[in-house]
Amino acid sequence: MQTKHSAVGRDADFIDAAEKVTGRARYLDDLSFPGMLHGKILRSPYPHARIKGIDISRAASLAGVKAVITSADCPGIRFGLDNPDVYMLAVDKVRYAGDEVAAVAAVSEEAAEEALSLIDVEYEPLPAVYHPAEAMVPGAPLVHEDKPGNIAKIYEIVRGNVDEDFASCDCVFEEEFGTSLVQPCYLEPFGVIADWEPNGRLTIWTGIQSAFHARAEIAKALGIDPSSVTVKVPYIGGGFGGKIWIRNFHPIAAVLARKTGRPVKIVLSREEEFIASRARVAAGIKLKLGMMRDGTMVCKEAEIIADNGAYSWAAPKILLNMSMRTDCLYRFRSSRTVSRLVYTNHVPTSGFRGYGNAQMHFALESMVDICARKMGLDPVEVRLKNAVRSGDTTLHGWKLRSCGLSECIDKAAAAIKEGRLPGEEAGGRIRRGVGVACMTHVSGNRGGDNFDGSSAMVRFQEDGRLLVYSGESDMGQGARTVFAQIAAEALGIPLSDVIVMPVDTDVSPFGYGSYSSRVTTVGGKAVLLAARQVRDQLLKLAGKLMNESPDRLEIRDGVIFDRLDPGRRMTVAEACRAGIRTRQAAELTAYVTYDPPTEGTDSDYYGDYSSAYNYGAHGVEVEVDTETGQVRVLRVAAAHDVGFAINPKGVRGQISGGVAQGTGWALCENLVLKEGVLQNPSLSSYILMTIKDMPSIKPIIVETDDPVGPYGAKGVGEPTLIPVPPAIANAIEDAVGVRLRDLPFTPEKIFRAVNPQLKEAGK
Repeated sequence: MQTKHSAVGRDADFIDAAEKVTGRARYLDDLSFPGMLHGKILRSPYPHARIKGIDISRAASLAGVKAVITSADCPGIRFGLDNPDVYMLAVDKVRYAGDEVAAVAAVSEEAAEEALSLIDVEYEPLPAVYHPAEAMVPGAPLVHEDKPGNIAKIYEIVRGNVDEDFASCDCVFEEEFGTSLVQPCYLEPFGVIADWEPNGRLTIWTGIQSAFHARAEIAKALGIDPSSVTVKVPYIGGGFGGKIWIRNFHPIAAVLARKTGRPVKIVLSREEEFIASRARVAAGIKLKLGMMRDGTMVCKEAEIIADNGAYSWAAPKILLNMSMRTDCLYRFRSSRTVSRLVYTNHVPTSGFRGYGNAQMHFALESMVDICARKMGLDPVEVRLKNAVRSGDTTLHGWKLRSCGLSECIDKAAAAIKEGRLPGEEAGGRIRRGVGVACMTHVSGNRGGDNFDGSSAMVRFQEDGRLLVYSGESDMGQGARTVFAQIAAEALGIPLSDVIVMPVDTDVSPFGYGSYSSRVTTVGGKAVLLAARQVRDQLLKLAGKLMNESPDRLEIRDGVIFDRLDPGRRMTVAEACRAGIRTRQAAELTAYVTYDPPTEGTDSDYYGDYSSAYNYGAHGVEVEVDTETGQVRVLRVAAAHDVGFAINPKGVRGQISGGVAQGTGWALCENLVLKEGVLQNPSLSSYILMTIKDMPSIKPIIVETDDPVGPYGAKGVGEPTLIPVPPAIANAIEDAVGVRLRDLPFTPEKIFRAVNPQLKEAGK
């Protein structure tokens, strides 16, 4: 890609790539401290049961065991986000199979595991609810006694005159869709090390996406001040939204560490990740769409019932996103959504790449194809006709300062048509089809009057190298590299002269963390502004040293020179040495807090709450074996409006990762629960995409030069997953003429849909 820039807009290897591939990068499980103990958690085998008694005496007397705790040893404080409804260890009853009951700390993992087997818990099993619809029935068992009807959250959001608009439509269509429980399945299991310092402060090491949120919630759970907690973030082996928020094990480790006076490490096993970590919110969605004969989409109505699981964390916010964001994809005149989040005795649900937006996109983008086909219209043309554009203010108050949706649709649709394979082979056994789906998302997320920005600090060293500090975590998506590129570009120094420091809440400037695809747009803008400030300081210093006006000086490739007399020059390192080691002392440090020009939503959730809005479209070609129901995704053309690609290589990597996760969600991933107990808690039984399953991917980068983001950039992390399942659903219908409405699209579902005569015959 041609660019006028020296550091941004160019392919860059991740600055930590060598450390990772050589094994020098230190993740949480690589960390060890003198006297460190290993923690393990006893989990409930029952989805719903009263705890009648716990006997820890045998476990406590086991050699090597230093502490055994129950809820009696913990602060009686409920914590969480919208609905603080969880204690770190179960107090009176357990609410899902995997709920935390007791914990131990021992000198080895083996001793800790053995101690768990010696804890005797007397349970009284209780009736349970496993489906949101049954959980809302009057008289159903209550997961939480203070939550009538098992309702965790209700939203009712109306824009315009929906009933009047439906009455005016030529055609009104209604469909139902369902999405499944799936896990983020990051490579590195989640964990923590907790240690109390002699001064009474708590230090937490954990691979978390949002360190400052973690500090606040750990402090809340322990009943202490946030300033008494330090959160340090080592390398993170993937997160995908599953590591935004703390889990119970964070404060549990702190209680164990306080009781023993020693550091305690807890790292979840892969089975625990499946049983007790936070799955994507599953939802049933009823959708109603009103259209005119020419394909104009007029109005939309949705009813959503979503599975919260046993405890709330981010699920209420996820349901809000599910209820609203797709309304900003097309130029709807009106919309109405009623959504309910319902407690069940299932694993708690929370954030996963797309954060609720992905579920409703599956429904809406499937619906668009269904309606277009019924009306004899081209689904691509229907999308183009209705797509939002730059300058629009959407139904919910989004102000689109840049929008490349139409260009993305055009490019994805054209690319997937190129080189198509024959529609049929093997006498009709193999059928092929193509489908397109669109998406919208955010690059930030201001709630009400809350801060939604980021802070950054940059500081030159005496050798001319620059330290960059940010509170935004890099979980593998390349944030550190993007920050380094932005700083290098702003200062005219080589990328190799920029060092991005680890996140540490005692040192790093405040940041909300890696979610809402905000890190490049918001965190990167803070780095840019701080780098520009320190550039002014450096040029002022160089002007004194060179006896020249700073206005005449430029910096390029680490050299400061006189624009009108390029022979007069000095290196950045020489200037920094003088500014730090001599009486010419200069700040050479800048701290900037950036808050984007956005509006928090009002009480009805109306407002321009993101600094930029992301748009994209995917074209997919699939192959269906009608005798087995097996689907292969052959090709994906993924077009994304990224504003400006700071690191095109990183963007292409995000697209490949999003396609892999989206395809897995569409075709195979699913947590199978039987009476609340997970049946496939391992990577051998929970089916994921592998490299052999991956399609050919054509990344298409669309640049619209957003006026707010750094150098025009928007986020791209979550958007690349969102359109994949509906595009696959649309391609399957194009191939075999059947519409699948429930994820995942397993071979059995497809086979039965393609062969309805077998169902009629009772086979």
